[in-house]
Amino acid sequence: MLKAPRSKALVILVIAAIVGLATSALAADPPAKKLLRIRLSGPVLESPDNPAGLFALLGNQQPPRSLHHWLKSIRDAQNDSSVRGILLIIEDAELSLAQAEELSRALGEFRGKGKPVHTFMDYGTNVSYALAAASSDHITLAENSELALFGLYAEAMYFKGLLDKIGVQADMLHCGAYKSALEPFTRTEPSKEAAENINWLLDGIYARWIEMIAKGRNLSPDVVRQAIDNGPIPAEAALKARLVDDVSSFEAFRKRVSKEFGPNVEVMKRYSKDVTEEIDFNNPFAMFSLIGSMMKGLAEPTDPGIGLIYIDGGIMVGRSDTDPFSGDSVAGSTTIRGALQQALDDEKIRAVVVRVNSPGGSAIASDIIYDAARRLGAAKPLFVSMGSVAGSGGYYVSIPGDTIYAEASTITGSIGVVGGKLVWKNLFEEKLGITSTEFTRGQRAGLFSPNRAWSDDERAYMQEYMDRVYVQFKGRVSDSRGERLKKNLEDIAGGRVYTGQQALELGLVDKIGGLREALDAAISKAGLPRDCPVYQLPKASEMEQFLRLLQALSGQSDKRDEFEVSATAVLRGDPLLRAAAPLIQSAAPAKLRDMLRALRGLAILERERVGMFLPVVPDFR
Repeated sequence: MLKAPRSKALVILVIAAIVGLATSALAADPPAKKLLRIRLSGPVLESPDNPAGLFALLGNQQPPRSLHHWLKSIRDAQNDSSVRGILLIIEDAELSLAQAEELSRALGEFRGKGKPVHTFMDYGTNVSYALAAASSDHITLAENSELALFGLYAEAMYFKGLLDKIGVQADMLHCGAYKSALEPFTRTEPSKEAAENINWLLDGIYARWIEMIAKGRNLSPDVVRQAIDNGPIPAEAALKARLVDDVSSFEAFRKRVSKEFGPNVEVMKRYSKDVTEEIDFNNPFAMFSLIGSMMKGLAEPTDPGIGLIYIDGGIMVGRSDTDPFSGDSVAGSTTIRGALQQALDDEKIRAVVVRVNSPGGSAIASDIIYDAARRLGAAKPLFVSMGSVAGSGGYYVSIPGDTIYAEASTITGSIGVVGGKLVWKNLFEEKLGITSTEFTRGQRAGLFSPNRAWSDDERAYMQEYMDRVYVQFKGRVSDSRGERLKKNLEDIAGGRVYTGQQALELGLVDKIGGLREALDAAISKAGLPRDCPVYQLPKASEMEQFLRLLQALSGQSDKRDEFEVSATAVLRGDPLLRAAAPLIQSAAPAKLRDMLRALRGLAILERERVGMFLPVVPDFR
């Protein structure tokens, strides 16, 4: 981390360089009428926009926006009398149904103020169309496009046949009949319990998807089902079926909006209360004024507020990081524990919201986070907001919350434990001609040896250890949820996975809602004004603050961040991941996702042998 004097000097040098380019400026008064444009292209991130780094800044590129960014922008615009409506532009949007639910609820509140939402879709997918249908006063679909409403499709991959061919044995254990996370390595098809689990998830998600479309378009569920069964739906057929309101070009859409709101309305590409004005590089005096106000914005606020902590991605021991293959977040127990401790120690933080979007991971890391959250919850009001997924270890870290919010389509539950290892001896010796000799001291020194399966004694030890972890997991749930559970815990646990709506009916969560609802509840509980500050933890370093300043100074473009790092260049030395890299990188996207999920589970077991993570669940987009 930069030392304070060096970081300040660097800021001054950069600002001086920028000011050196400036020559004159003209400031424009803001128009009386505004429209907020929300452009959904690419992924909608769970955690807030991090500084994109100097690569993105120097290239004047905008990273994908976060869900929190859009929710805040919508609420700020909702309360701004100069904002008359929203233009929702849906391109190649990548978001989960849970994110669509949360955005549609925020847009519904915006519409409740008498402000319309007009949507233009280049192309409609299952989830992006559900968002448009549930959120819009008027939907325009591009000419010659279609609504690709295919229904739900789930495919689970199984690797036992491959492992048999190459001579690798999967020696796996589980606690809970429905805890099927490691079945892909021991079976060629799903167990009865796993198939049952997938089917009740699909039933819940399908019902919620139909409901969003039917209510939003004022159609009966049967009509929506029939349309889906006849999909994909060409643009003109979608218009005839009342799934959209118009079929035209984007230029025609712009003209219609201009006619409705008048020619002098300003279309804002971004909006929030703290957004700075566009920089006119021709006026050094305007530059100095703007830079001064921005530097004040970097100062640490002192007003009482709410803490916001993200647990985003697979849960691992250590510091938060990024998955080298997919770029997905990794939630490190050291980082999260530190953030929870900061919230506990900081007197100006009166209540805390923890946003959990995680399929679980390490059992040890999950318990570390649980313990820190429990201590925080004993001292301050603690609310949990579940994202698209908060299962197994993701549910474990959620249960200290006083109130748990989930979307109806959130994937949660999976109370159970898995453990195991892969035995490579036959592959190396019989197939590759590579031999090895083991040297040990201690009766169980070779417990995790990749050269042999567990002995009866070792297997009994591992099962006993996993049983203790499982009993502890259930005990944590029982202690935290208590009388709120609607059924016997044994009938709820066992690795069973639920939607948020199903979890609500069982008492595993408290309310259907998202991040906004959790923040509002925390603010109310703390007795703070609605516009109180929200402090994201852990606190940003000086370098992160500096990059945020640079990002604001550089402006925002409409390009997505195209900077990529080769996965093979950042692998941490895990032989399993290295060996699988060529196969994964050449796989088709759908298969790629399943393979990545399976490998993440194996990577956890390579380090710890016992995990709390979800089975592969339907990827519905």
